[in-house]
Amino acid sequence: MKSDVDKGQQIRVAAAGGALLVSAVLAQRIVTQRSAPVATTPQPAGPAAPSTGTPAVPRPAGSAPSLIDRCEAAILREVPARRLSPVATRTLAIQLVTVCAEEGYPLDLAFGHAYAESSLQLTAVNPSSKATGPLQVTPIAAQQVGAAWPMTTPAAQIRAGLRYMKWLRSAYPACRSSVRETLRHYGMGPGNWQKYKRGELTCSTPLSVARAELGCQGARPYSATVLAIAQRHPELKTTAWWGS
Repeated sequence: MKSDVDKGQQIRVAAAGGALLVSAVLAQRIVTQRSAPVATTPQPAGPAAPSTGTPAVPRPAGSAPSLIDRCEAAILREVPARRLSPVATRTLAIQLVTVCAEEGYPLDLAFGHAYAESSLQLTAVNPSSKATGPLQVTPIAAQQVGAAWPMTTPAAQIRAGLRYMKWLRSAYPACRSSVRETLRHYGMGPGNWQKYKRGELTCSTPLSVARAELGCQGARPYSATVLAIAQRHPELKTTAWWGS
């Protein structure tokens, strides 16, 4: 009799265990079904963007892109009718922000300088002076700061221009406390800048920067343009200027 009772208990335990196992399996299936991704209906692709023949420039992650975006917007604000590809515009913004950060140089000032020198053109070249890049760096200026010539990348061209500005600041007392004098020296070159300081240049000079600084009729302002454009973009202010 006892053995029959034991067998009955074993059967009930087994049945209960089986029920628990089945419940567990069903529960697992329910969880799996709930966590499975919901199928979506594929959407038709829009029209493909026209190819520029240049790979897209990646947008960095983190806090830098917001400054790069602001720089890009500033470029388009100042030169809305420019004939430059979106990739070139983005590249100029990235390189200005990146190199200024690496050199500890005011971005707003570099931006204004690039506007005055090249109208913010990424690949600008002056056939007569051989100046290249957004900051129109000459072979003499590049040599002064140890930059290889020719400079083939926008980053190298911008870096050489910024380093030349920094070198002028350290080499000439008149430039140490004056952004305007540093820009004049940059635009005229050492010899013509000295002549300008001594009052030896007149509006008959063919030097455009000297004519601009002398206020000659028909001359486009140079240092005044740099400073005005820089001050028009406080969103690009990163590092304090030196002097005035």
